[in-house]
Amino acid sequence: MEVMEKIFKVSELIGTDIRSRSNAEIIRGAIDGVKGEIVLDFSGVSFISRSFTDELCAIMEQSDKIRLSGTTDFVKSMIETVASGRTRKRERHKE
Repeated sequence: MEVMEKIFKVSELIGTDIRSRSNAEIIRGAIDGVKGEIVLDFSGVSFISRSFTDELCAIMEQSDKIRLSGTTDFVKSMIETVASGRTRKRERHKE
């Protein structure tokens, strides 16, 4: 059986400078109901904000069928930083 792969170019869906948490909803809407593997192609995307990345991580945690491609060093670093922060319990320090 052939595995189908659907590629979404993030720069075409949203743009090359992604700064809003709400932009992740565009991705969620685009991939909703897609069968098979999903590739989010970040080619051409130069910046993603921490808030967008947090929402992107939430989307990726809901599906093991999503993989990323075309990420710049900056985009890859932001995703790794936010993803590792999501695995640690947030500590509140009292003064």
